[in-house]
Amino acid sequence: MTQITRRDFAYLFLGGGFLALAYPLSVRSRVITGSQPPDRFPTPSDSLGPYYRTGAPRREKISEPNQPGVPLLVTGRVFDTTGKPVTKAVLEVFHADQNGEYDMSGFRCRGEIPIAAAGAYRYETVMPAAYGGRAQHIHYRVSVPGQSGLITQLYFETDRKFSGNPDKNYSRNGLVGHRELVRPVNSINHNGRQQNTVTFDICLPAV
Repeated sequence: MTQITRRDFAYLFLGGGFLALAYPLSVRSRVITGSQPPDRFPTPSDSLGPYYRTGAPRREKISEPNQPGVPLLVTGRVFDTTGKPVTKAVLEVFHADQNGEYDMSGFRCRGEIPIAAAGAYRYETVMPAAYGGRAQHIHYRVSVPGQSGLITQLYFETDRKFSGNPDKNYSRNGLVGHRELVRPVNSINHNGRQQNTVTFDICLPAV
């Protein structure tokens, strides 16, 4: 079934108008009747890419001390479509550094992220740079013992490739397959330095 977020729903009815009329009736009725909250649709998958490495250390800071780049704090939750936290999941993340390069000999910008009892997670790193035709992104690999996991990616609404309008341009030139994976970025002052913050929840199918 086609997935739809609150943002997509608002766009279709308020900004898209006639597009909403053409949207599949089953999807619209599912959202309207509240049979399943829109934020509990499973997170869309995305490719793992060729740069994944096993053995990344378990930690909440995956950038190196004094590593150049804009600091980034990512927070979120791991839960299933019933809203239950999935605390037994193994959450691995990795991304290119501030120069658009992957560390293939060490574990810079790589880590297994601890998941708290309520399903919450957090990690500190730096904003990844874009490379080639790709938008800025962070890879996620979520493994759950005894059930299917998820491979996906986190993207950023502030990416220049979206030309200030990710709602319209997220799929331009094949940048991103799902709007839900492009998340808002907030900038705060942290100890006298700019820090970006992003929230990225992971929703898995219930068993």
